Amino acid sequence: MPIKRAKLPISNSDFKNARFVVIGVPDDSGSSYRNGSDKAPDAIRRVANSNELGEVVRNGKKSIFEPELSKLNAKVFDYGNVRKDGLKTAINKICKNGKLPIVIGGDHSITYKTISSISTKKRFSFVYFDAHPDFICSRRNYFGSVVCDISMLKNVDIKSSVIVGVRAIEDEEIDDIRKSGIKVITATDVVGLGAKKVVDVIKKTVSSNVYISVDLDVVDPAFAPGVTTPVVGGISSDELLYFIRGLAGYANMGLDVMEVCPKYDRKDVTSYLAYRTILEFISEKR
Repeated sequence: MPIKRAKLPISNSDFKNARFVVIGVPDDSGSSYRNGSDKAPDAIRRVANSNELGEVVRNGKKSIFEPELSKLNAKVFDYGNVRKDGLKTAINKICKNGKLPIVIGGDHSITYKTISSISTKKRFSFVYFDAHPDFICSRRNYFGSVVCDISMLKNVDIKSSVIVGVRAIEDEEIDDIRKSGIKVITATDVVGLGAKKVVDVIKKTVSSNVYISVDLDVVDPAFAPGVTTPVVGGISSDELLYFIRGLAGYANMGLDVMEVCPKYDRKDVTSYLAYRTILEFISEKR
């Protein structure tokens, strides 16, 4: 059962009529570095409720407002928070009812729990934004093994999946990544290719069914200081939002935003970036 909390201001529908269902998972049990990402779902809701970009009222109706795209109507339901051990039941309910899940973590191991819970026989790709490839296979079921764990799932096509923004990789991961066939676009590649070219490369790589996962440490800590494992040399917040806008139309399996660590944040900028990422995703899937 959901744990009742404050709702996102864009939650303007009941479950039955919603297209998008936002669900928080306040859990950082898979983390081994900074703790505190379990506080992120409620911190992001708090920031969302204090920011004027969450919604506007036009002609008596609430609308999502995205500055570059003007107004947009979308039916969104904030499911509330669930415990990690209850996530499978919640995701099954969301998917079986034809809704698109948007999951807020929590640490990145929640992504494996989410993807493995999606009830579909369709094979799908994933696009994984992260400073780290998370392809540690010698240890499993934690935030450093997420992509390795996902690669073992039968309905995931690892060869048409992409990791974006990598700049911190362990020796153990290099050979396993090469063997898997997953495409890796480093943060340096983003600088060299440019954001538009990166989006084009991703579109050519992925299949027709895509899940997007965002670890906010993909963004340079100058723009997103409040994350679990910050790494210098990351992409900008503008680049992340550009990628989300460019790929949202392909992401018919869902989205998650992970690893916000509010107690290390400065003036809530990381929590707001997480919320803005969700807004951009919903806005572009009109």
